[in-house]
Amino acid sequence: MPSDAEWKVLVFDNFGRDVISSVLRVNDLRENGVTVHMLLKNERQPIPDVPAIYFVEPTSENIRRISEDLSNHLYDSYYINFSSVIPRPLMEELAASTIPSGTSTQIQQVYDQYLNFTCSEPNMFSLNDRHSYVALNDPTAPETAIEASIDKAASALFSVLATMGVIPIIRCPRRGAAEMLAKKLDGRLRDHVMNSRNNLFSDSNTMNYQRPVLVILDRNMDLVPVLSHSWTYQALVHDVMDMRLNEIVVQTEENGRQVKKKYDIEAKDFFWNKNASAPFPQVAEEIDSELTKYKKDAAVVSQMSGVNNLDDVSQLDFSSGAKHLKTAITALPELTARKATLDMHMNIATGLLQGIKDRQLDTLFQMEESITKQTKANILEAINDPEKKVPEDKMRLFLIYYLSVQEDIPNDVMTEYEDALVKAGCEMAPLRYVKGIRAFSRMTNMAQQPQQSFGRTPDYLLNRLGNIGNKLSDHIGSGGLGGGFENLLSGVKNFLPSKKDLPMTRIIESIMEPGGGANETNEDFLYFDPKVSRASNAKMPRTRTPFQEAIVFVVGGGNYVEYQNLNEYAQRQTIKKKITYGSTEVLNPKEFLQQLATLGKNQ
Repeated sequence: MPSDAEWKVLVFDNFGRDVISSVLRVNDLRENGVTVHMLLKNERQPIPDVPAIYFVEPTSENIRRISEDLSNHLYDSYYINFSSVIPRPLMEELAASTIPSGTSTQIQQVYDQYLNFTCSEPNMFSLNDRHSYVALNDPTAPETAIEASIDKAASALFSVLATMGVIPIIRCPRRGAAEMLAKKLDGRLRDHVMNSRNNLFSDSNTMNYQRPVLVILDRNMDLVPVLSHSWTYQALVHDVMDMRLNEIVVQTEENGRQVKKKYDIEAKDFFWNKNASAPFPQVAEEIDSELTKYKKDAAVVSQMSGVNNLDDVSQLDFSSGAKHLKTAITALPELTARKATLDMHMNIATGLLQGIKDRQLDTLFQMEESITKQTKANILEAINDPEKKVPEDKMRLFLIYYLSVQEDIPNDVMTEYEDALVKAGCEMAPLRYVKGIRAFSRMTNMAQQPQQSFGRTPDYLLNRLGNIGNKLSDHIGSGGLGGGFENLLSGVKNFLPSKKDLPMTRIIESIMEPGGGANETNEDFLYFDPKVSRASNAKMPRTRTPFQEAIVFVVGGGNYVEYQNLNEYAQRQTIKKKITYGSTEVLNPKEFLQQLATLGKNQ
């Protein structure tokens, strides 16, 4: 590869762009010598004296476009990186299209990068496979389409494990997409260990008992988390705003018109790293606290530098003490970056509050926290409430209720609910599909186990939130909400999530702690060890040693609610565990509801 000091061009396809943008920003690319980055499909002008780095999927169309670039002599030299293993026919196609024209000598290197997945968080990944739930659950889909989806997922999971350098024990429930994927991945890992000369796994020659466990689960195991109205910062942003690959789009009002602003959440964002999984009232308090701290630090620097405002750097008095000036100038970049981060989160929080008020998300969250205690009158009142203006919110509430109650709802009562939903303008196709899911598998049995509380009670924060509305109103008085921020926050400050483990988390706990209490899941799940032969695998006793590391993968789509719940479980252990959460795609509730509607229409 060209050195970091050498200027170069980066060319990617749509998938490569998503992979790169999830972990790198423009400044990061520039620090590594990338001055220009462009999409492969776009028309590009020749830059003949610089090397080009390609990062693309191994497809026939991409091979064709790269061959055209070579023929047109767009760049000086070519370093081609494929996101996953390039099949031999495509490699032959690349050779056949470049050797006759004499351009193959310009290709310096070809790499299989095993990077056909995206990372939006340090312990979270996605295969970026859109509409995966529909692809795997559509009864009208041909068997070949389902097999293609499973093959794609197996290839990407192999890449994840190769990147981590581990070969895990694999566990999965019997039947369904999870078992299909587990068997496919087990075979691929075993073949690589047994037959590959270029071993990608650092631990493959040892039988280290500290190997991680990979638990593959089906989305149909529990639909509630991906439909629920959450109250934590990250999940709320994903629900209310347009958030994808750590880019957040916020609707703001400027000069009487609506304007969209885009914000990138960077790895070094101190506020996001600290508060992403915090309840929203706590986030609001943290914004106020950080702003107060920033003002104090800025005042100290201003006093040392002799200016009234940090924006007035040009007015620095260089006749004053050099030591003070050096201290002030050194502190300026950090303070400026901190202010930009806090301004961004203030704008995001303001947008969230507007969304909460418009959609009454605080009331919906409170109802869902005690969904099994809701009466028929409560549910109908919420569905018929004209102040709850978004039909999708009402459908989500009812689906969660329908999936959570243990008893079957009488037909006449169900008709009453459905009539109310239709009157409220709800699309009924999601309910039709979920009816079939519930009839096939009563997945709420696990969800009805007694909830165990952890950590602090809501009263802990209640006493600390006293005047926060007034404080924040001072900071955002010009933001368009006025006193609404204070009034709204005071109305929702009691609504803090109960610390409970989701069904998925309880499954992971039973597998990571096989000697613990409920081991029914641990015994019932299939067990694969890719390091041993298939014959030995059947006879080999299962490990009873607790796992310190787990990789959880959900076939059919994941969400931030489960990701945060798993992290909370891992962090509260005496010896902290590491859990990496992945899925075929990261879904917000609106997207998942649309996929349920697609399946409901196909029934």
